[in-house]
Amino acid sequence: MKQPDEGNLFTDLMEFGPAPTMAREVVVIVISLALLAAVIALVGTSTLVWIVAAVAVVFLAARFAFGLREWGNR
Repeated sequence: MKQPDEGNLFTDLMEFGPAPTMAREVVVIVISLALLAAVIALVGTSTLVWIVAAVAVVFLAARFAFGLREWGNR
C-alpha cells in the first residue's frame, strides 16, 4: 500500500487496493456509491444493473476490510 502523501483522489478511485488512509477510503466509497446511483438513475432498474451494483458494493466492502488490516498496523 502507498504512503498517505503519495497519489491523489483519482489514483485512489482507480486502484484495486484500498486507499492509504481510512478517511480517503471513506471518500472513495462515498464517491463510488454516488456514481453507482447516477448510473442506476440513468440506465434504470434491471436485473443486470442490480447484479452489477451488488458486485460493486461487495468489492468496496472487501477493499475497506482489507484496508482495516493495513491501517491498524501503522
